[in-house]
Amino acid sequence: MVKYTDEKLIKIIRGKNTKDEILEKIVNLIDENTDLVIDKKIFLENIMEREKIGSTGIGMGIAMPHTRCEGVKDLVVSIALLETPVDFGAIDGELIKVVVLVGGPKEKGQEYLKVMSSIARIFREKENRDNIKTARTEEELIKSIMEIEH
Repeated sequence: MVKYTDEKLIKIIRGKNTKDEILEKIVNLIDENTDLVIDKKIFLENIMEREKIGSTGIGMGIAMPHTRCEGVKDLVVSIALLETPVDFGAIDGELIKVVVLVGGPKEKGQEYLKVMSSIARIFREKENRDNIKTARTEEELIKSIMEIEH
């Protein structure tokens, strides 16, 4: 996961936001801080369409919105800690506190699936979830994420 993100893509989203506002903020964050977005509109539309298919709330306060589309040129992961938890319609009914957004081009299917699987494995561990959820500053958040795979 760390291979596909950097500190500029890890953020605390403060205040009250809707699910759609959060997704838009994360896509904007990726667009503003990388050169990986080819078409922000297509990228965001694909993320939103995926949400309509079914919740990306994987449980335990974690959501993993994702898409493979023409809107991005390489795999990218952005992580947001939400100050105010949001209802993503998660399978366990829990409000979402951490959003891990994954984007990738259509032709990187194998690598994309490996990244998705790796993220799910990381967040299955309570210690990883707790360290991220309890961060109070972006520095603490970045540190807790960067320590996961080391």
